[in-house]
Amino acid sequence: MITLGRLGERKGTYDILKLAGVIQSRFPDIQFTLYGDGEQGKVQQEIDRLKLTNVRLGGWLALADRNTVIQESLLHLLPTYQEGLPMAILETMAYGIPNLATNVGDIPQVIENHVNGDLVTPGDDAGLVQQLSDFLGSQMRRETYSRNARQTINDCFSLQQYFSRWHQFYQRIMNETEEE
Repeated sequence: MITLGRLGERKGTYDILKLAGVIQSRFPDIQFTLYGDGEQGKVQQEIDRLKLTNVRLGGWLALADRNTVIQESLLHLLPTYQEGLPMAILETMAYGIPNLATNVGDIPQVIENHVNGDLVTPGDDAGLVQQLSDFLGSQMRRETYSRNARQTINDCFSLQQYFSRWHQFYQRIMNETEEE
């Protein structure tokens, strides 16, 4: 399990630590790595206080290492409280890595709950635990989400789709200009 980006309260980092505490006994082989900057010292103190052996801080992830880290991940976590459309979600989904995130900002426009990832309400610790447990407990669910995550990016957010939409936009403008 990875998270990419700023560490702190607003991004749900401490919710991930609570989640890791529960998951530690249920799925002892699962490891959480939190990549990013922000409240690293405070987060490490909380990891130590909670005696979490399944969580580590990965620091800021170098671009050269980013692809490998994402490809080797099972899930990206972003239980944020406030967000627009995070690049980390788009990047991980492009690699077929599903997300467990909150239903804030534009996240629900990319993650379709129980199709290509899972969504919970911010601060819903029980929901995080349930969704992650269900995800980890079903190989079929993991494979389906992975396939659908990659397909969502290909269908809606790829460069080909982007250029196609711009082409359609310019065609519409040209047609409106010719009609005037």
